[in-house]
This record gives sequence, structure tokens and C-alpha cells, in this order.
Amino acid sequence: MGKMTPGDFYQDNRFMNMLSRLHSKTTFNHLLEFIVQNFKTYLPFERVGLALVDEEGECINNRKVIAERPFFYRGYEIPYNQTELDEIVKTGLPRVINNLEVYLEKNPHYLWPGQIFGGGVMASILLPLKVREKGVGVMFFCHSQANIYNQEHINFLRFVSPHITTVFEKTFLMRELALTTVMGLANLAEKRDLETGRHIKRIKYYSRALAIELATHSIYKDEIDEEFIQDIYDFSPLHDIGKVGISDAILRKPGKLTPEEFEEMKKHTIIGKEILEAIEENLKSKGFSFFKMGIEIVYSHQEKFDGSGYPAGLKGEEIPLSARLVSVCDVFDACSLERIYKEAYSLEECYRIVEEGKGKHFDPIIVEAFMKIKDKIEGIYRRFKD
Repeated sequence: MGKMTPGDFYQDNRFMNMLSRLHSKTTFNHLLEFIVQNFKTYLPFERVGLALVDEEGECINNRKVIAERPFFYRGYEIPYNQTELDEIVKTGLPRVINNLEVYLEKNPHYLWPGQIFGGGVMASILLPLKVREKGVGVMFFCHSQANIYNQEHINFLRFVSPHITTVFEKTFLMRELALTTVMGLANLAEKRDLETGRHIKRIKYYSRALAIELATHSIYKDEIDEEFIQDIYDFSPLHDIGKVGISDAILRKPGKLTPEEFEEMKKHTIIGKEILEAIEENLKSKGFSFFKMGIEIVYSHQEKFDGSGYPAGLKGEEIPLSARLVSVCDVFDACSLERIYKEAYSLEECYRIVEEGKGKHFDPIIVEAFMKIKDKIEGIYRRFKD
């Protein structure tokens, strides 16, 4: 790249063509993959990623990272007040950190740069992302060489950042709209069954904590990336969405279901799959696709590791990893809840039930990971107990 000023980009036909193609991207993955393939002509980086604020505005965590070298820590969660995001968003400009070690010495109260970058990164550029003028996250570009970024790189990002923001906002809003719609159904299904929102709230946090543990310390670490962790957080609450199609006479029956009633109850997995497939087909017609994992979870979360589950009698790793993971969290939390037909079990009893299901109901590796994070599970339980 020659020495280009902001005005020069208008005269660069290849650059303007790239911008046109950028606007066709419809998912976070597509956006970052496009950036990796096209931006290196104008900007040096070895890692590009997206970090978003969670729905409650309390934490910032990875949504997606693409790196030339393996990312050292997946699924981090950092308190929002230990970041500079508000400050960066207010300026609306890229923030350059050309020497991470020096920066952290001067700003020890900001814990997040070291955790986001890690792995030998020395320089970065942070690009604030807003949706309807609200800061929702940052895009970051990283390099292992200190002092690599200069004014030309800043000029490039200043020019291109409104276009990135536009594409991001479109994708973000479409995903949020789709999730809000189906979460309405999930909440309706739960209130008919449990009369509480605690279960689906805890499920998403349990599932994310378990996915992070599996990504860090298990044979599944190569299957679980930042996208998987975010998707399990977003879609695990939908696991019982199909119960909207099951009658109250069955859902709220105080006694044991008859064999015929149980067969009817099993249909919630099929109904849930059909609901999400219909939404996914509609999204695909508009160029979007979000619900692959959601469909896996609603259809297969009642399968059992030994093949005795439903609806398809899948066995072992035939069951999608997402569904195997959510199954453990779902059973654990369901045991801890008071139902029409049972009292709430103690957490110790809930753990015992999960342990007893190891190798039969549940994937043994996932059970072992779940037991390793008891402190996190119990913290989530207490946080959303009432």
C-alpha cells in the first residue's frame, strides 16, 4: 500500500469495489472472513476479532476471533466496567495501542487488553461498534510486532469504519430480532410448564460456563470456538420451545404421565425443530442464517448417550455436541426446581443424579467438566435463584 490519505481511497477502484462487496455480508462470520481476505492490503494484522457486551450490559466477551496462530483463551468474560469501551465509543474513532506492555503498565485497572489479545500480541487497533448510537462492542486487529501501526492505517480504518458499522448493525439487529421473537415463544413455553423464568435464564449461563471449560480442558477443545460458546449461550434457552404445542393437560399434570401422554410429550422436540426450521428458512431467503445450533438443541437435547433417548434414538457422538452439553445443564437445573409433581432437590442431589447418568444419559467427558466447575454453577444458581 502506498502512502494514502483519506481522499485517496475514493480514487482506488479496487478499494471501492471491496467496499461494495463488504455490504453484502450477512453474518458476523462472513464479515470477519471478508476482512481477513481483503483488508491486509491496507492494514497489517495477525488476528481479527469481535467482542460484544452481553445482553445485561455487565460483561464483554468474545463473539468471534480469526487468528493465524491459535487463540490462547476462549470464552473469556470480563466485567464491562474494567474496559474502556464507553470511552472508545464516545470518540467514535479507532483506538491504537502500539505497545501492549507499556499500555498495561500505564493502565493496570483495565484488565481486558491482556485477556483479549494474549498470545504474544504487542500492538492492536480497537474499532468501536455501535447500534443505534449505543456501544455494543469492539472489533480488534492485533499484531505481534510493536509499533507497527501508523497514520496511514488509522486513515484506512477511519474511512472504512462507517461501512463496517453499517454491516455489523444490520447483522446485529437481524440476529437480535430473530432471537427476541423465538425467546418470546421459549418464555411462553416455560411459563406454561414452570411459571418461572429462572430455568431458561440459568440454562444459558450454565451452558456457557460448561462450554468454556470444555474448550479449555477437554478433547472437545478443537470443536468449541468463540462462535460455539456464544451460540450455546443464545440458543440453549430454546431447548423446550416445542412445549408451546403440548396441551396443558399433559404439561401441568401433577401425576405420572401415561404411556400415551408421554408419547405426546416427546413431540415437543419435533415441534421445536419445525418452529426453528421455518424461521431459519425465512432468514435464508433474506441472506441470513442463525439457527443451526438452535435446531440441533431443540431436536436432540432429549437424546441419551446410551441410545435410549428420543426422538431419534441417537447414541454417543451421533448426538450433536451442543445437545449433549445442554442435556446435562437441563437435567441438573430441572432437578433443582419445584414442579407440580415433585419437590425441588438439593444441589447435592442434583449433582448425584448427573453423576449417575454418566455414560448412560450423559457424555462422560461433559459430566466430568461439569463437576469441575461446581463453584461457577452454584454462583449462577444463587444469582438467579429468585
